[in-house]
Amino acid sequence: MKNPGTPIAWPLRLWFAVEVFFGVGAVLSIGLQPADTRTNFAWPVQPVVMAAVLGAYYISSALLFLLPLFARRWEMIRVMILPTALFSTAELLATVLHWSKFSVGTLPFTAWFLSYLLPPPIFFGFYLWQERRARQLASPLPAEPLPPEARSALLHWGGLLTALAIIVFVIPQILIANAPWAMTPLTARAFDAWLLAAGTLMLSMARENDRTRVLFGVPMLLLMFPAVTLQIARFPDQVNFANTALFVIYGFMLVAFVLGVYLSRGDWRRAFQ
Repeated sequence: MKNPGTPIAWPLRLWFAVEVFFGVGAVLSIGLQPADTRTNFAWPVQPVVMAAVLGAYYISSALLFLLPLFARRWEMIRVMILPTALFSTAELLATVLHWSKFSVGTLPFTAWFLSYLLPPPIFFGFYLWQERRARQLASPLPAEPLPPEARSALLHWGGLLTALAIIVFVIPQILIANAPWAMTPLTARAFDAWLLAAGTLMLSMARENDRTRVLFGVPMLLLMFPAVTLQIARFPDQVNFANTALFVIYGFMLVAFVLGVYLSRGDWRRAFQ
């Protein structure tokens, strides 16, 4: 078969363009100007290093939405669909739970709210639709399974991070009491949603179990460590560098970085065919 795989539906491709628009807005506001969240973000985030770290995760996830714009096959982007839907659901729940903390009625809040209200039904819906279409077309891609040790690492570290993220989301006081900088229930849950995104992305990559089909998840694994480090370095006076939780967070990001380096050696050209 010349071009095995399932074509990406044009409405889903169009939605990725919308996601890029939302992402660019987040990077330009909280990523580059974390001290100005009172006017340029959905709520005033304090301390500034907290805003900077949230911005770092937006920066690290940018390629996760940009690359699918250039992909041709559903199987190549599937790895990031469910993690994105779960992340958006977590941020939406955090918004509902802490509604009074937001700058409701402002343009930044409207952009924030729409960017998390719309993705869950869109991504869950398209996942089910595209998977059914893939089965109907019966056009599987050639498989190149991940090395067993890499898949095992993705399963174990992704599962551990996902479980930890779920616990912290339900009981944010665990993170608040041990955080390397001041956190509120809202900022703890907003931050924790990114941990959930990273954990479920690793689990999704393990589930795909293919050197090429995991590639679109690799950039986020690679970028979290340097992006967070650079953002923290901007406000070192606000961080407790002796904090144990900081070492735990960095430990997960370092593991993700190493896995990203290892997995980046897949066939990128085939991923875009």
